[in-house]
Amino acid sequence: MNLVIEFIHEHILAIDFALFILIWLVQLVIYPVFHFVSERDFSTWHEIYCKRIAYFVLPLMFAQLFESSAACFFVGTWLEWIKLFLILSVWLVTFLISAPCHHKLSKFGMDKIVISKLVLTNWIRTILWTMITLVSYFQY
Repeated sequence: MNLVIEFIHEHILAIDFALFILIWLVQLVIYPVFHFVSERDFSTWHEIYCKRIAYFVLPLMFAQLFESSAACFFVGTWLEWIKLFLILSVWLVTFLISAPCHHKLSKFGMDKIVISKLVLTNWIRTILWTMITLVSYFQY
């Protein structure tokens, strides 16, 4: 287990930066494109997007949470606790706001109001992951 913790800890800046790039790509390119996919193709396109993006996002999010929790336990300075708070905030927004929006889109198909809510509320995650990356950089 120590090797896993050390490996993730040594690469956490890269992990945080990957999520930073990914969230900005989602915010500025992917989510806005939801408005332009045809209603006929939206459900299929959205299903493919959700399955494929999960392969990238979920392992990175779990690694980020795991490393931050370990850092709070082993180091415990205020920067580690701030970063953990930011990460937990991302998880809350993801699973309380973004995931329900995606569920509605999966269940009912294209809905411009839900898409707009997704784009707007995703700014919260974009700002949080930007702050996480800045804290990670200062820790580095």
